[in-house]
Amino acid sequence: MIARLRKLGVHGILMAACLWVLAIATAGPHAMAQSPQDSAAPASTFKANCVICHGEDGAGTALGNRFQVKDLRSPEVQEKTNAELAETIRGGKGKMPAFKSRLTGEQIAQLIDYIRSKK
Repeated sequence: MIARLRKLGVHGILMAACLWVLAIATAGPHAMAQSPQDSAAPASTFKANCVICHGEDGAGTALGNRFQVKDLRSPEVQEKTNAELAETIRGGKGKMPAFKSRLTGEQIAQLIDYIRSKK
């Protein structure tokens, strides 16, 4: 995998991120899922799954900016319906991985509420 990434010109932090996403994707269902009983579950789920690219405030990180992630506080994101946001989280979009095998429907709904609180 590393050789293929190098052949594509991927190096440094970007390669580390690609390998991290691959590791997460192959870790199995619910590898990073949070307990629904946890009162801080949305924040914990966001931190465990989203912060690396979207940042604590939703504005994006240096890595996320390389992947051209959306600012979660932007009108473009905030004006999307819950169904549209859920579909993006479940199925992924662009370089964003799909989370349907790692997050429950309830966790995705809680994440959407958490994202809405970022505006």
